[in-house]
Amino acid sequence: MEHVAIDIGASGGTVYLGTVTPESFEVREVHQFDNRPVERGGRYVWDLDALRDRMVAGIRAAAERGDDVDTVGIDAWGLDFGLLSDGEVLRDPISYRDPAATATRESLFEAVDERRVFEATGVTNWNTPNTLWQLHTLAHEEPELLDRADGLLMMPQLLTALLGGRPCGEVTVASTTQMVDPREREWATDLLEELSLPTDILPTLDEPGRRLGSLADDVSRELPCDPELVAPASHDTASAVAGLPLTDDAAFLSTGSWFILGVEREEPVRTDAAFERALSNELGADGTVRLLTNVNGFFLLEECREAWRDAGVPADYETLLSAAREAPARASFVDPDADSFGIDEPMPDQIRAFCERTDQPVPAGRGEVVRCLLDSLVTKTALALDELASVADGPIPQINLGGGGVRNELFCQLLADATGRPVVAGPTEATAVGNLLTQAVGVGTLPDVETGRRLVAEEFETTTYEPATTDGWDRAKSRITEFETG
Repeated sequence: MEHVAIDIGASGGTVYLGTVTPESFEVREVHQFDNRPVERGGRYVWDLDALRDRMVAGIRAAAERGDDVDTVGIDAWGLDFGLLSDGEVLRDPISYRDPAATATRESLFEAVDERRVFEATGVTNWNTPNTLWQLHTLAHEEPELLDRADGLLMMPQLLTALLGGRPCGEVTVASTTQMVDPREREWATDLLEELSLPTDILPTLDEPGRRLGSLADDVSRELPCDPELVAPASHDTASAVAGLPLTDDAAFLSTGSWFILGVEREEPVRTDAAFERALSNELGADGTVRLLTNVNGFFLLEECREAWRDAGVPADYETLLSAAREAPARASFVDPDADSFGIDEPMPDQIRAFCERTDQPVPAGRGEVVRCLLDSLVTKTALALDELASVADGPIPQINLGGGGVRNELFCQLLADATGRPVVAGPTEATAVGNLLTQAVGVGTLPDVETGRRLVAEEFETTTYEPATTDGWDRAKSRITEFETG
């Protein structure tokens, strides 16, 4: 069968055409488009009309390349959502990157303490404005908007509905909201009622694979086929992890705008140690739980590339990474998760300002900025892996890497060096592979995700990077720890 995976990230979207049988698995990229929040009314929002048009163009491109497309599935980032009334979206969804989104964090934890939230949801996302946080903000600042709403859809389901699919909830992306009980795989309604937040607007949660109907007429009439909409593992990280040939004892690292580092488990881990180390439990395909932590990832690098492109200077990866290889190693560091990094100023200037504030050599050219970012990202990831390993019930001998970092050989080698573990990189498009795989399970082509992973291991190329230079990384970790505590 032929399936279309639409993978939408915080800076762009990609459309893939996949052919999956019980014996084979082929993926082709067929379309790309830009996607960044736009400023409207003083807030950064997602442009739904533009996103719909770009997705339709991608489906059309896939249909022209394929023989007979059977299904379409969308994955996207977590946290953000749309509010609806009588099936109509009340306004374009606010981006979690919007600087004003953090306005009511303190009042949230005045109403209910952090440990209560962790016990209810298994999530310790205190620094990123997830759905719980954003809803609490709306309840305080725009209660009339919540009063008008009769439905809430997370971004993948909202975009699917815009293409004609039936509205639904899906557990993997819902678990990013900090509003789901990870053991029951249902909304944590007791917590929401404590916070006086509406529960009647929440959709019923389904596991990946639910079939959601046909494309809207205005879309399907332009196609030579009539594909069905299917909900894959719709959180992009859940799809990425499903698409990795993961062994039981390996860690996964999904690399995109965010780095998601974790291990797969059968049950949530809500111990004191997990809470103290700010680990979270998010839900995966086939009833799994991902014990994980987040690091602000290639978002910083992509923002630098955007600034350089705007300035009319080369910002392609080959040029930047070649320059980064020639730049001094571990000369300067930033904390990728520092609150000071935002979208309102050119990112290279923000990187230099951080180094100046912390009495470090200030990166000059693009190569030094990129090397500073890569050294910082792998060091921060190594620190996060140390925290994860102290809670996980067993050793973590290797890291399985998916996402954009797979193509970045310098990053992969630095990651192996910083963590002291082999890094198995690939498949390159793990998110698309996982999206397609969970669609195939949903329509019965494959019996389960584990079977699909074995097929991925056979059909897709991976590269292993062994640690080469481990000296100096302990000092690097100490430096970033100073930023975190200082």
